[in-house]
Amino acid sequence: MKIALVNPPARQRLIRDYYCSKTSKSTYLFAPADLLMQSGLLAKDHELIVMDAVAAGASLKQCLDRLKVFHPDLVLGLISAVFLHDDLEFYRSLKAALPALKIFLSGEPVLEQPEQWLGQHDFIEGILLRFVSRGLLQYIYDEKEPEGLVARTGAGIKSFPLGKEPEYSVGRARQELFQYPAYFFSFARRRRFATFLTDFGCPYRCKFCVMAALGYRRRSADEVEEELDYLKWLGIRELFLADQSFGAVPEHGRKMMALFKKYGNSFTAFVRPDQGGDDFWRALKESGCHTVIAGLESAAEDILTEYSKGYSREQVKEGIGRIKAAGLRVVTTVIIGLPEDTAESIRATMNFVRELGPDFVSYNLAVPRSLTGLRQKILGEGLASKEEMDQAGSFAGLRTRSLGGPELLKLKQKAVRAFYFRPRYLFSSLAKVQSGFELYALLREGLSVLGKNI
Repeated sequence: MKIALVNPPARQRLIRDYYCSKTSKSTYLFAPADLLMQSGLLAKDHELIVMDAVAAGASLKQCLDRLKVFHPDLVLGLISAVFLHDDLEFYRSLKAALPALKIFLSGEPVLEQPEQWLGQHDFIEGILLRFVSRGLLQYIYDEKEPEGLVARTGAGIKSFPLGKEPEYSVGRARQELFQYPAYFFSFARRRRFATFLTDFGCPYRCKFCVMAALGYRRRSADEVEEELDYLKWLGIRELFLADQSFGAVPEHGRKMMALFKKYGNSFTAFVRPDQGGDDFWRALKESGCHTVIAGLESAAEDILTEYSKGYSREQVKEGIGRIKAAGLRVVTTVIIGLPEDTAESIRATMNFVRELGPDFVSYNLAVPRSLTGLRQKILGEGLASKEEMDQAGSFAGLRTRSLGGPELLKLKQKAVRAFYFRPRYLFSSLAKVQSGFELYALLREGLSVLGKNI
């Protein structure tokens, strides 16, 4: 069978990845984890291509033309909440061009009420609910109970249950198919890098995050090692670790760190600021990690409690201090525009970020992700003004109880300027540069951030 993994065209540099979507806040772009993980399963016995139209800079017509030449029997494609209508039009056009094609989707808009969603879009054959599921492969082989799949059958639309095993295996991802020149990662120490996963989902229960609803599964350690060995053969040692909370299960995290150290990897990881004591952060540094992305989200204690972050403002401060003491670079993430947010709470968070002194900060607008408590709250209170939303803040799709969308967007841009456009910060960042590539990345990303926030 001929199979195409597709990231559709977009009007801007758009990230469709891991049930989240956003426009790139600067120029970064990386391989979508959804397609990457499925490549290991689907390439084993089938002819497979990857069409990342965003990375290729392909228009809708160019993407359709290339797919028509390949003429796949089945497509697994991504869909986003940022340009939802554009994405639907692309798949509608693809189905019209190749009527026999079966199109399956992965992405945040199709996670909730997938049966109803398929009923409304007859050009879509099915939905893969978890990208580490073997369901699509089982469907291809006509197995009776394809795991984690919602699909059209002879009896109509049927939903098949998700797998519950604590460990998953998808085979060795076909990393060689995901080396588009346009992929660029802001925090990497080398130009060539690979997106990499050692687990799936997250065991924590943050109410604004879709990961809490996905469940948590570890990836087979043997499979992780096989892929690291293959990346070494490809000459790629730099990793963007897409695990949502690396080290959340300590035993698994220690095994993974030992493997990264064995293969001489250099990597960036998402890690909670309260993940562990000094020993954990030192071990993470020794395993090859150079940058951690840690969630601050808000300086308001009531907001941290309301959204079940599981840590306090003081614990965040202590954790960031430990991370910096271990010699790791720190990126803090912040959410602006939760229903409880006010102009005062946002300014307090901005001040707290500057007090913590991270190397970088990522300000995001709140978005009602599928399967989250935040989504129920926002829709219940009528705070969403658009169906399409972008957490990166290229446009505002919601308001808070006291602030409108345009005000939130202006506050977000002000927060970015207040952090990055300080002479002391700029000189300090330049002083920490260790290579020509890091200087290039800093200038490239800095100019892009400037252009999007003035």
